[in-house]
Amino acid sequence: MLVEINQIIKNSNKIILSTHEKPDADGLGSAIAFYYYLKTLNKEVRIIQPSIFPEECKIIDPDNIVETFSDSNISWIESSDLLILFDVGHYNRTRKVSEIALKNNIDIISIDHHKNDSTDIFKAYIINIEAPATGFVVWEYLKKQKLEEPWDIKLSNALYAALMTDTGSFRYNNTTSDTHVMASELLSFGVKPYDIYVPIYENRSLSQLRLLGYVINNVKFAINNKVCYCILSQKAFDSTESKIEDIDGFTEFLRSIKNIEISFLITEQSDGVFRVNFRSKGKYTVNDIASELNGGGHNFAAGCKIENSNILEIEQKIVNLLDVKMEQ
Repeated sequence: MLVEINQIIKNSNKIILSTHEKPDADGLGSAIAFYYYLKTLNKEVRIIQPSIFPEECKIIDPDNIVETFSDSNISWIESSDLLILFDVGHYNRTRKVSEIALKNNIDIISIDHHKNDSTDIFKAYIINIEAPATGFVVWEYLKKQKLEEPWDIKLSNALYAALMTDTGSFRYNNTTSDTHVMASELLSFGVKPYDIYVPIYENRSLSQLRLLGYVINNVKFAINNKVCYCILSQKAFDSTESKIEDIDGFTEFLRSIKNIEISFLITEQSDGVFRVNFRSKGKYTVNDIASELNGGGHNFAAGCKIENSNILEIEQKIVNLLDVKMEQ
């Protein structure tokens, strides 16, 4: 597959890079790193995102190369040779970007660490579900391209952010010895961990703190206090003057409570769709629960979206599913 991907890239002149809607540092960092790699091959390349770039990730895009999809991008996408997706799980999470590519028979490559049920649409792919981050998969790929060392610092910073965030700052059980090998190499190229960590993790707004206060005051417990969760309706966001992006890290915060095995957060979006995030300390998997609700993810970090329902029905269904699972 590596040889095939190299050949496809070699034969392509105009290349689009993209990741999933509501992007994180892993998807963005992977795309940004690959952008700088493709530039060394003299490719015409653009990163076009389906949704707004998160403020906390600006540290890894000093050249402002990431674009948010708009009608002005359509003609460029239509005339492209190749679309490369990073960290998407399923191609439909890139919305219009993939839709236009498919409509115009543009080749698609996927680089990911999520299980993917849509591989039949890809011209080629590298999917390693054992990898701690998609950035790790990109790092392994770039190592085989024998780039001149030290690597470009902007490329290295992007990959470090991808690895750092998807391993929970090297705390999650997806952290391996190879994770640290990658981090060590990137540090040798000039990455300064503190300069990446602070803008991403120590940059909370007052509205986010108000929302966190709401979560703490409204946390619920279930199944012998081994599960905790919170429900965030639109009223919760309105009363705290916060937005949905402010929930970042909240499910992990709930999981950190003593004796909790699983945490989840139910969030009402402005379009009436409910988003659910699951986290586990490792004793129980949660991706199977998310799959029951037409979602997915990793063993201990997963999520889903639910339409045409109400919060109370969703709450009861999730608690029932977890109850059955944890009694087994």
